[in-house]
Amino acid sequence: MPKAYLVAVPKVINPDMFAKEYASKVADTLKPFDGKFLVRTPNKLVLEGDEPTLTVVMEFPNKEKALGWYNSEAHQNIVTHRRAATDPKSTIIICEESDSY
Repeated sequence: MPKAYLVAVPKVINPDMFAKEYASKVADTLKPFDGKFLVRTPNKLVLEGDEPTLTVVMEFPNKEKALGWYNSEAHQNIVTHRRAATDPKSTIIICEESDSY
């Protein structure tokens, strides 16, 4: 099975809530799904499109683990805070490794 990546480019509108209620807690929710952060930074160079506040890339062993994490009770218990602290137009995608276009 190919590895899966969750890519998020949120625009944070309430930094205090985001940091306190989501960002500080989300890493612990990844462990049961063998997920890890590859990139988690506000430092970026936007070449095209709207500028997000953060760029986040997470790696999972496969798409099922990524979806399992996203839909898990532990993540769902904190995701409402992320949604409240970010622009609703923020993009989050899950993609798999592939050699094809």
